Formats: sequence, structure tokens, C-alpha cells
Amino acid sequence: MSPPTPTPEPGQLADEIADAVLAHPAVARLDGGPFGVVATLVPGRKVIGVTVDESAGAVEIAVVLLAGNPIPAVVAELRERVRAISGAGAVDVTVTDIVDGDA
Repeated sequence: MSPPTPTPEPGQLADEIADAVLAHPAVARLDGGPFGVVATLVPGRKVIGVTVDESAGAVEIAVVLLAGNPIPAVVAELRERVRAISGAGAVDVTVTDIVDGDA
């Protein structure tokens, strides 16, 4: 029997999720939401746009998308990327804005 795989710390997991989300070509940036509450607090900083709730097995992300992309398809792709990294059962994706590619 192999030893259990260690679970990453919430900050490390939030960083991995942020990197994967930002790598999607339709994502302009992560966003903290209207009051900046979509974030994971880690010592000395916070990861804006990603909330990891380990107790609920859930992740929330808030993104600004580039115009011209089909929102439902992008949201589904982002949800799958996050689920693959986190193993979370629930992945909430909030699109806070749409911007031109120049923004």
C-alpha cells in the first residue's frame, strides 16, 4: 500500500488554481468580486479571485473574460480545470466582467 498523497496547503492549492485559470486563453484576469471577498488568505498575502473552502470541498473563482468567447463553454472548461487540480465537488465560477482584448 502506498502512502497517502499529501494535500496541498490552501495557499499552494489556490496558487495552482490561479495559474491554471489564468492560462486559459479566454481569461483576462482573476477578480475579487464586488467586495474583494473572493480570495484565499495566506500568510503575508492573499490570492485574489480564488477561494478554497476545504471544509466544504468547494472552490470559488471569479474571472474577467475576454470578449468574443462563448461564456457557458468557457465556464465549463474553467470548472473542469479547477476540479482536476482541486478534486473539489463544487466549483463555482463567477464572471464579473467582459473586456476587449486590448484591456
